[in-house]
Amino acid sequence: MGEPTFGLLGPLRVWAGGVPVRIGGPKPRAALATLLLQPGRFVSVDVLTEVLWPGGAPPSAVANVRTYVRTLRRALSAAGISAAGLRTEPSGYAFDVAPDDVDMLLFERHLDRARAARDRGDDVAALHGYESALGLWRGGVLQDVPASVVWDPGVTRLEELRATAVDECLGVRLRLRDYALLLAELRSRLTEDPLREDLWRMLVRALHDSGRTTEARSAYAEAERVLAAELGTGPSRPLRDVGEEVGGYRARRRAAAVSPTGYALTGGGTPISVCQLPMDVPDFTGRTAEIAALERLLAAADRRPVVVAMSGPPGSGKSALTVHVAHRARAAFPDGQLFVDLGGLSDRPRDPADVLAEMLRGLGVVDSTVPAERSERAALLRTRLAQRRFLVVLDDAAGGAQVRPLLPGTGGSAVLVSSRHRMPDLPAHHFSLGELPRGEARALLGAVAGPDLLDADAAGADWSLAGSGSLPLAVRIAGSRLAGRRTWTAATLADLLQDERGRLDQLQAGGLEVRASAELSYRHLPAAAATAFRAFGRLPAEPVGGWLVAVAMGGASGGGTAAAEAAEALATLADRHLVEAVGTDALGLPRYRMHDLLRCYARELADADTFTVRRRQQLRIVDALTALVRAANAATPTRFLGVFGPPADRDDSAGPAGPGAEVVRAVRARPVEWFETERRILVATVESALRLGRVTQAADLALELASFFDLRGYYGDWLRTHQLVLDAIPAPSDARAAALLRNIGQLHLYRDRYADARTSFAWARAIFKAAGHPAGEAVAAAGEGSVHRILGDLDAALATFTDALRGFREVGDRHGEAVARSAIGSVWLERRNPRAAASWLDGALGLARDLGDRHREAQVRRRVAVLHDLRGEPDLAQAELERALDIFGDLADTHCAAYVQESIGELCLRRGNAGQAAALLAGALAVQRQLGDRRAEASLACLLGELHRTTGREQTARHYFHRSLSTWRRLEAHDRAESVHAKLRALRSGPG
Repeated sequence: MGEPTFGLLGPLRVWAGGVPVRIGGPKPRAALATLLLQPGRFVSVDVLTEVLWPGGAPPSAVANVRTYVRTLRRALSAAGISAAGLRTEPSGYAFDVAPDDVDMLLFERHLDRARAARDRGDDVAALHGYESALGLWRGGVLQDVPASVVWDPGVTRLEELRATAVDECLGVRLRLRDYALLLAELRSRLTEDPLREDLWRMLVRALHDSGRTTEARSAYAEAERVLAAELGTGPSRPLRDVGEEVGGYRARRRAAAVSPTGYALTGGGTPISVCQLPMDVPDFTGRTAEIAALERLLAAADRRPVVVAMSGPPGSGKSALTVHVAHRARAAFPDGQLFVDLGGLSDRPRDPADVLAEMLRGLGVVDSTVPAERSERAALLRTRLAQRRFLVVLDDAAGGAQVRPLLPGTGGSAVLVSSRHRMPDLPAHHFSLGELPRGEARALLGAVAGPDLLDADAAGADWSLAGSGSLPLAVRIAGSRLAGRRTWTAATLADLLQDERGRLDQLQAGGLEVRASAELSYRHLPAAAATAFRAFGRLPAEPVGGWLVAVAMGGASGGGTAAAEAAEALATLADRHLVEAVGTDALGLPRYRMHDLLRCYARELADADTFTVRRRQQLRIVDALTALVRAANAATPTRFLGVFGPPADRDDSAGPAGPGAEVVRAVRARPVEWFETERRILVATVESALRLGRVTQAADLALELASFFDLRGYYGDWLRTHQLVLDAIPAPSDARAAALLRNIGQLHLYRDRYADARTSFAWARAIFKAAGHPAGEAVAAAGEGSVHRILGDLDAALATFTDALRGFREVGDRHGEAVARSAIGSVWLERRNPRAAASWLDGALGLARDLGDRHREAQVRRRVAVLHDLRGEPDLAQAELERALDIFGDLADTHCAAYVQESIGELCLRRGNAGQAAALLAGALAVQRQLGDRRAEASLACLLGELHRTTGREQTARHYFHRSLSTWRRLEAHDRAESVHAKLRALRSGPG
């Protein structure tokens, strides 16, 4: 049976055909989780609202819930999952799903079957049922979805059911005398809950009954110590009874003939007790979860052979972990342990035939009787292992073909294989190692360097771990360097690791070296994979799309062929753990991540290329990303009032050539999601173009990005990219420089820096005029007019907006005309003349709707709401605002949505709906504070002061009024400050 379609027992997952399906953002996922927790049952809109907005729902909550359900239906249908069961009912929804399609329902069904089998005495079937049920759990219920009090009863019930099932399964294992797995699970449970006497009793009993008397006595003594230390009591009577029985137990010793060499002998006199394991790492630290899982698997070898294949990147500690686990498991394999280094990374990996001869000799077969043919040697090995319990460790395997002849066929032996390659063709349980969790990495650093050093400089230790990428080899080297230089602090090493270009020089100590470990893997790569590996040295330190790697590789083939070659090369790198496939992005495109230390090595290799080659690679990346940004902007559902680069002769329909052409269709289908995915890479690419001396290309890309930065409120990225490019232009005088200045003026305007905004707009307007660029001049004039309007100079604002309208008409820019008409209407609204404003706003709204510019439509509707408010039509005003809020919500424009929430909240406050007003205004204030819009913060704080004064919370009202007053004063908005100050004086002079 495959994966259930819906998974709740762990992170929320949706699967279709073995492939994970992306389900929107946090709110659609929370809605889906709520419906799946009550499959087939009615869930009201009120319940969904409580889950999605626990602090208070917005006025548009019902509409938003409908939108999220539509999002779910679309996502499920697009993945080929029938959404017919997602029913809309009066005031709510229900989701009919088959029991096999939800892991929660499947878990309960398996559990019921297990209990039925247990009750009728069929423990074998019961054990299978419990294992099937518990195997569905991947973590805590919905662990990656924000918790909700609505879910608490259902989640608690499931977690309790799981805990009960685990205990029942342990009891079945004890009756079946399945000691190996039982002991591993009991120890794991006791690590989590050491005060469970029933678990201690079961552990002591299992050890006693399996003949491990000494361990049973030790376990009972440990139980006594833990209970005394934690509870101050001794064991209860049932546990004490088991302890007394174990204390008096004397196991019968098995008679065994012993040779003079110390080997136990079979009837034929052949030595079979052999241990070839290398010495265990004395300070082995970490990998707790992996050790527990490996020991559970090895314990299952008493019924059939078990093969475990462990793979991972260079330096991940595969060999150390394999040897460590082998030492821990020795007692479970009394016939012996074999160890073979397969030399997978040497120039000549070992021939399986030679390895078979070595293994047979280790099993006591003399050279003269070792068969000549490889197949006969493999058959003899399987015969020798069939009736024995050996643990075989095969280190550094070159691949599955090398390992397969070395495996047992029957019996109770186990094989641990380590390799830098994934070996999907091997009949094995597969483990992939990566970097250590931060806590385990820190423990390893302390074990090597000494815990006192870490305690003395905790921050430096954390920075050192960041520089080592938490890779076990690198952490061990870092610890060794600290241990060997007692005058160093952890911060000293952290400083040395900050520079990526010299980082690998610092990560070497004695015979340990990260660079050498990486070089071994790189040296064995095919040519295309080696090219792809070096390409990561030219890319930002972010997960990147496979198409971008293809661009950086720069093959001579066409787009499709080059992309296919890159995909094959990346698959090779992923199989050898040199890159990690990190799933797909919002567009369904595969993405890859290279560990920081491997990327440092890739950069060293890339830097070794000639200057011409390096420059050509970087320019390919800049050109491809710029072309895709233009294609994305052309398809974005909002229209930015700016000047894109290049200002003339632009072709938005053209996409990149080569591999980038393969993703154009996906980018145009979901442009905003693509921008969001690639944002960090795009910002880094502007900087890269500047380092290459391509200021014009950097300017074009920065201008293209302004639209997205404006939509999502990424003001820091906006200012950084534009300012870096402007600083690289000696004397701004062309249309590109003017466009950059105009955009910076807009950013100053958002941040209430009105003098700076006016200077930037005026400067841009003058440059556009001198360059003969009327469209740019009109755009700059619109910005300048906004500054006049905000500062209260309405005559200047009206004149400037009129100039802008004239300029937009001259060049036939209907989008710009809609902006100018709306702006002129806003001036008449400031003058409290709704009649004069109406015609301008009607014209702007008509143009926006004709052009399909939903963002502009929402902006105009905000002003139409003000018009209705001036006319004394609050219901019509609120309706317009809610339409605008829905549009901004669909476009994910949180900044504009916060402004609309403020307006709706103010309306609710005036109409006496204090509860709804409070939720709206507080939510809007949080957004504006995050975005740094101080003017909006001041306005919202004043409104919240009014609200709390109205509801009698005078102390809270004073707090908000003071906050508003100080912000207006910092903005030098003296009229607004005086207005708030008057409210504070009135509050002080009032009663109470």
